[in-house]
Amino acid sequence: MLLALTAAALAAVPVPAQPSTFGPAVTRLEATNAPSEPQPHGEEVLQLERLPDLRLTIDIAVGAKGPFRFLVDTAADRSAVSRQLATKLNLPAGRDAVLHSVSGASRVNTASLRGMQVATRTLPDVTAPLLDADHFGADGILGTDVLRSAMVRFDFRQRQLSISPSSRAKSAGSEPNTIVVEARRRSGRLIVTEAELDGQRLTVVLDTGSEVSVGNLALRRALERKGRLTGEKPMILGSVTGSTLPASYIMVQRLDVGGVMLEGLGIAFAEAHTFKAMGISDRPALLLGMNALQAFDSLTIDMQARKLRFVMPANGGRAGRFAENERRANGG
Repeated sequence: MLLALTAAALAAVPVPAQPSTFGPAVTRLEATNAPSEPQPHGEEVLQLERLPDLRLTIDIAVGAKGPFRFLVDTAADRSAVSRQLATKLNLPAGRDAVLHSVSGASRVNTASLRGMQVATRTLPDVTAPLLDADHFGADGILGTDVLRSAMVRFDFRQRQLSISPSSRAKSAGSEPNTIVVEARRRSGRLIVTEAELDGQRLTVVLDTGSEVSVGNLALRRALERKGRLTGEKPMILGSVTGSTLPASYIMVQRLDVGGVMLEGLGIAFAEAHTFKAMGISDRPALLLGMNALQAFDSLTIDMQARKLRFVMPANGGRAGRFAENERRANGG
């Protein structure tokens, strides 16, 4: 999503033998209690830590212990916790549930995740699936279930995350080079339907929990009919459950999301279960990952107001950031 940017490719070199990139994280969790209602708070500003694969974590306390590293995932409708952390904190066990991830649906154990705190903000209590930390690279995953009433701002330049009450109908203020995109809410996430990729209309979901942008097979078929698939390379996506998914990787020319345009974006195409769980597997759709999103100076996601705000970088900062991504993509 951008307005005349030249974007990065993958955060890792696509290879056929082993997982080269983390795909989307938790898609949906069945048979668990809904999160408790969040408490109103003012703004909290936290330091973002970037993992080697571009994904972002923040420090969270659980039951007055910590801090622990939680991955911030705007495409996950449920938060999760690592099995290792649940054991360390002796979290109460919950009922088994069905977890929907990039590779499919699987039955998982759950734990009661209570007393989560981000700075002075207390997050809603949730029943969270237990995952192996080695499969997603953090102590837990912070999903939209605990952020649904908040406005979340990713400042990629300063590496900060701001959490504040939703702006609702009010203006959240404007910065130079800001583009506001109207979104719709679906399955607890914000989606953009006014989007086009190399002449093909599609649905876009912002996914800060995935290091690479992932397109569904309906999008791949549509681009193939237009003769837009060139230079495909095989790769493998890794799931939070430890399973893998074969994919093919290409560079596309131009993505337009509500007037925000990105040029030269790397996309992995796969039969990802994520799209089926969201009910968008039968039409062209894309999960826009961190290989694209970190190109901006900042991104604000307002769940209740259903608005996305992109702040475009100055030309100099843009070039440097993309050059860094290209080095990562080529193993540098």
